[in-house]
Amino acid sequence: MPADMAAIDRRPMAPFRGIARSVLWPCLLALLIAAASLAGARADPPIPPLTGRVVDDAHVLGASTIDRLTTRLQNYEAATTNQVVVVTLPDLKGYPIEDWGLALGRGWGIGQKGKDNGVLLIVAPNDRQLRIEVGYGLEGQLPDATADKIIRYEIVPRFKGGDLEGGVDAGVVAILAALGGSYSPSAIATQDDGVGVMIGQYAGPIFLVLFLVVFVVSHIRRKYDPTRRRNVFYWYDDPGSRSGGGFSSGGFSSHSSGGFSGGGGSFGGGGASGRW
Repeated sequence: MPADMAAIDRRPMAPFRGIARSVLWPCLLALLIAAASLAGARADPPIPPLTGRVVDDAHVLGASTIDRLTTRLQNYEAATTNQVVVVTLPDLKGYPIEDWGLALGRGWGIGQKGKDNGVLLIVAPNDRQLRIEVGYGLEGQLPDATADKIIRYEIVPRFKGGDLEGGVDAGVVAILAALGGSYSPSAIATQDDGVGVMIGQYAGPIFLVLFLVVFVVSHIRRKYDPTRRRNVFYWYDDPGSRSGGGFSSGGFSSHSSGGFSGGGGSFGGGGASGRW
């Protein structure tokens, strides 16, 4: 067959090759992303047994403090059915403390089934991290912002001063107050050197200036790169739901002893974390 005839015969196949390439590359990219996700997956944190309302695995709480907290939390549960548990961990074992919050809450089943009214105060003294993990049913009474205030204003200042027991005790008191609708930040909250007040006064103008800067920059970049998306905030990627939002509770069992056990409550990642 003449060369020119062979070229004519191949031309009708060109569109199909283009379609094949347009389909093949996205598929390969999807496979690579899936493989990377599977490679990054890891096992759940190894949760300890649930031995009571206070699980002091880091051995930083005295016997009198444990007894006092246990009695307070027991009486509170009897009055409200809400379950609040304190746990100290000697080592996070490389896991984010948010993973521990979900693992402990779901694995122990803190809170009542159907009510999901459980809260955990988790302290990892060697990693200098802590978290308040809130069950689904109490996220309205103890929202993330309130949990963050309790950590920053009630617990962390005491931890920084070396008073771990005082910080845990103050945190429990504040959590119970928040669940009862009577929490207000302590005097420590007013000692922010005026930074919070200044930000509050100028929040509107600051936001407006930032918005204008983002708008102008994105407009310029879009003008010189028309292939970009038409969204003003095209560079923004939603980080997804709260940390641990995709955490699975499969494989956990509720360990308990000493006459106390979780009631089958569920958690979705609500709460707040902190460091000191």
